Amino acid sequence: MRYQLTDGVNLEVIPTNKFNMNQILINFATPQTADNATARNLLANLLETSTNKYPTQTELADQLAKMYGAYVNMGVSRVGRLHCVRLKASFVNNELANEDLFQQLLALIQEMLFNPLVSDNQFDEATFARQAVNLQSTIKGYYDDKQFWAARRLLDLYYRDDSVMKIPSFGRAQAVNQLTPASVYQTYQRMLTNDRVDIFFLGNIDEEQVKQAFAQLPFTPRPNADAQPEILYHQPLYRQVQRQVEYQPVSQAKLNIGYQLPLYSGTELYYAGIVFNDLFGGSPFSKLYVNIREQAGLAYYAASRLMPFNGLLSVQSGIDSKRAVQVEGLIDSQLADLQAGRFSTERFTEVQNGLANQYLSSNDLAGNILGRRLTNQLLGLPNQDEAAAIHAVTREQVVAVAKMMKKQAVYLLSGEN
Repeated sequence: MRYQLTDGVNLEVIPTNKFNMNQILINFATPQTADNATARNLLANLLETSTNKYPTQTELADQLAKMYGAYVNMGVSRVGRLHCVRLKASFVNNELANEDLFQQLLALIQEMLFNPLVSDNQFDEATFARQAVNLQSTIKGYYDDKQFWAARRLLDLYYRDDSVMKIPSFGRAQAVNQLTPASVYQTYQRMLTNDRVDIFFLGNIDEEQVKQAFAQLPFTPRPNADAQPEILYHQPLYRQVQRQVEYQPVSQAKLNIGYQLPLYSGTELYYAGIVFNDLFGGSPFSKLYVNIREQAGLAYYAASRLMPFNGLLSVQSGIDSKRAVQVEGLIDSQLADLQAGRFSTERFTEVQNGLANQYLSSNDLAGNILGRRLTNQLLGLPNQDEAAAIHAVTREQVVAVAKMMKKQAVYLLSGEN
């Protein structure tokens, strides 16, 4: 059942006795801007590791340890144009613990969100400095992985220069130096006051008790709660494919390709797009995996990824630099086969069955259930039987999706100059 706690703050309770652990998800969402991603990521780290009552990470951990292994963590993500700060928490059912862990954990969550380690309108300077260094180190560490590097460089090439989509949800290391304890406190105030808030509880506790407990959290009505910001990202086509080659001392080159695929969650062909992606490069049955990696032996890996909030499908491959032109041509030919309907009914059925089973088995993980519910709430979509929707996809729809693909960006990280 879904409840409105106040304007722009909603609660959905999902009763179930399927899991031994109850789950809480609190999502703060606002449109991403050119400068808020890094600040909000640092803010999430500060809120997760210290509060006024428990000023050190050790003291917070001690409180959680008293709750039979409960955990609370915070992080950031992005859904299309929306930047999200998420709190996730888990705790054992009250019946198993023989005490009211729900109220204890909710009190700790309230302390983390509403009573951070702040004085004189700024975060504690020592804690801030420590978390800023940690964040910079973490972000820089991501780029040490050359597969990650190539994926990010493709997105830099794909998105237009004025697009905030160029900025990762976790922010940029160089932007950390521009932040101060006072500026991040202002970010905190904006989040607490203005962000859309979606709260989910999944577990085995009386629904009315859950509703009343969350209603006690001191959220205030959101200004402009009825506004509907544009969430899905659309980008005009480039007149010609954007290309970039970079050289680094790598033993394995990375060839990544970005295609515009204007196919979004909730649209008519969305599930056909999921089936198409699995046939193209999203599974061990895919054309990229079977024909380029296995049969031709021209790639260490070759896969595709659908981004249904951004109108983008990307291909990632690890190759020999000398084979870049040949591999790109083979990728083109695999797409051409799908556009022409050259795939067997047997393979089509294998992919459908595999995807349907993935959706069914994903319901065995509470986090997957909450993630889908959150996406549906943000986009205003109904909850759906995904397995049935996958089985309803036709070959003709897959071909139609394949024909929508437009190559837009090609990035090569080469070890040979």
